Amino acid sequence: MTDKNPKYEWDEAYREYDTELAAFVRDRIPADEAADLLQEVWASYLTALHNSSINQPRAWLYRVTRNRITDYYRRRSGRPAFQDLTEDIDAETDEQYSEADPDDVWADIEDALDLLPPNQREVFVRNELDGETLREIAVDLGVPLKTIISRKGYARTRLRSLLQTTYDNYFGYD
Repeated sequence: MTDKNPKYEWDEAYREYDTELAAFVRDRIPADEAADLLQEVWASYLTALHNSSINQPRAWLYRVTRNRITDYYRRRSGRPAFQDLTEDIDAETDEQYSEADPDDVWADIEDALDLLPPNQREVFVRNELDGETLREIAVDLGVPLKTIISRKGYARTRLRSLLQTTYDNYFGYD
């Protein structure tokens, strides 16, 4: 599959593997969830084809599908049953969050952003605050997408560390 356009490669893989992949998924998760999961896998496949060449589409599809199935069960096992907590939240909101000043929180966030290396700060701010996609930032800066993704990841990790105390104070975990 070299020198083909992504749409052609996607069509070819879909014709060849859709039926067997669908059976694989339906054997592992409820039927009403299977179609959504498969749609996510095929959309991811097309996105991946736009970014790079995939030499073994069947192996790629099964690896991603297995990961999505694993994610599906992780989400289900960690999700508590729905409870309406509106009254409890309303009663606690006034007393719990009244101590934290949103202006102080924003000041802490701005201080933490200033501590980031400039390239990480730029990617984080443009993506999270300005709403640009990582792909748009990569094209604009002339940097590979994976580099932009790494910069954002490093920024998030550093900000999480820098803002942990602010988070704890704001949500009353002191």
